[in-house]
Amino acid sequence: MRYRAIPPSPYLAKYIECFWTLESGGKSSATSPERILPDGCVELIFNLADSFKRYHSNRVVEIQPQTLVAGQMRRYAMIEPAGRVKLFGVRFHPGGAYPFFQFPLSELTDQIIGFDSVWIRAGKELADRIHSARSVRERIGIIETTLLTRLEQRRNADRLMDAVVRMIVAREGLVSIERLRRNFGVSERQLERKFQTTVGITPKFLCRTLRFQKVFKAVERNQTVNWSFIASECGYYDQAHFIHDFREFSGQNPTAYFSQDHKMSEYFTRKKRLSDFYNTIE
Repeated sequence: MRYRAIPPSPYLAKYIECFWTLESGGKSSATSPERILPDGCVELIFNLADSFKRYHSNRVVEIQPQTLVAGQMRRYAMIEPAGRVKLFGVRFHPGGAYPFFQFPLSELTDQIIGFDSVWIRAGKELADRIHSARSVRERIGIIETTLLTRLEQRRNADRLMDAVVRMIVAREGLVSIERLRRNFGVSERQLERKFQTTVGITPKFLCRTLRFQKVFKAVERNQTVNWSFIASECGYYDQAHFIHDFREFSGQNPTAYFSQDHKMSEYFTRKKRLSDFYNTIE
């Protein structure tokens, strides 16, 4: 697999973390489904090659749309390529997708759906243009022009939610909701309602997601893995709290997860990111 991340233009850097591509030279070497894990982001993905399968817990196997929107995820999804892999994706910052969709992002939470169900008419036209483009740079030009046009037509930004999300991200989820509420002068109910609309999950759940993703960086940095140390470094109360959260997000305990290869899904954990949120390039 070859993964590449490309930063957006400055005009869209507030909303988009990156554009990305994932390709295999021939038929994918993946031999079993892989776990795609929650990361706090909404994604728009164009599949330019063979279909992907999604495996559900009730043993239903679903063929994924060729162009799809992946909403906020609260637990893992089991995905497997059916052949050659060639993906082009847009990864939005938390809350960054809302100006372009203009409906509550909670409607997309835990959903992976066809893009034409979200942008009814414009979605198919955009997908056709992306599929016909001859290069990654041309695809980026098409999507940026389209998003900038929609941005000009959007409602006023919710600066309060922008500021709240920025604080959560800057602290990697290690901030109390009560502190957020006091700092920004909003009730907990108001904060949660606005978050569900603009981000798709609650502020508490975004904090949990960022702590979970922090685990992958911590494991990468430590040659000898001590789960108690990892739990403390990532802001968990204790090892039991850490294992409970990790299992809820990934469906496995940490030891089992990190004992396996994740040839495809590892590119979507935060240790493989081009940058942290808000285009702070490393």
